[in-house]
Amino acid sequence: MISGTGLISGALIDAVVFLNILDKLTRGEVFEAALLLRLSYEATLLFIGYIILSLGFLWSTYPMLRNEKCAADSKKLQIQFVILLSFIISFLIARAFVLLLNVPINPAYQLWLKGYRVHHFFFGIAVLMIGGWLSHLHNGGKLTMISAALYGIGVGLVVDEFGLLLTFGDYWAAQSYLFFVIISLFFLIALLIEAYNRFTSYQSPSLTEHASV
Repeated sequence: MISGTGLISGALIDAVVFLNILDKLTRGEVFEAALLLRLSYEATLLFIGYIILSLGFLWSTYPMLRNEKCAADSKKLQIQFVILLSFIISFLIARAFVLLLNVPINPAYQLWLKGYRVHHFFFGIAVLMIGGWLSHLHNGGKLTMISAALYGIGVGLVVDEFGLLLTFGDYWAAQSYLFFVIISLFFLIALLIEAYNRFTSYQSPSLTEHASV
């Protein structure tokens, strides 16, 4: 989380003073990343920093899921965790896959159906439909976690091509990154609120027992 916060802070500072300090320290690696992501230098720092920060929050929340006293009453926390994690992974894998399509040694794995290019946001919509259908079966257990994972994956695939849909053809439009941040921030806030509720409910019995003694 410290490194993610550092990247975001560095991007904001560089955006004001225009010194490209972090790029000089990384010997041009940030500019190379910006070229790959088709983003500006500062936007690339912000995006990478936000990804690291979000994964850091997930990593800090994970121990609560492993805690025996907390895990028994953390179903909502588990669902929020799975949705956010699968969403981030889905978006990053989809974006990396498109990057690999530009490498000459890799064939362009594109699905065409009767002259129409089938983009992966169609797969995202299909996965969303399956995840939504499973979530209404109300069987609980692993099925709930599977539907949560499918929901996150489906949203990630759709968001990855949000810029393509909005601009009618520009896959690398900045709107995809912006929409990714907005959606993941919503999931992250929901996760942190639920984690805070679990933490306070976990601490309350201990405080009550201590007061009674």
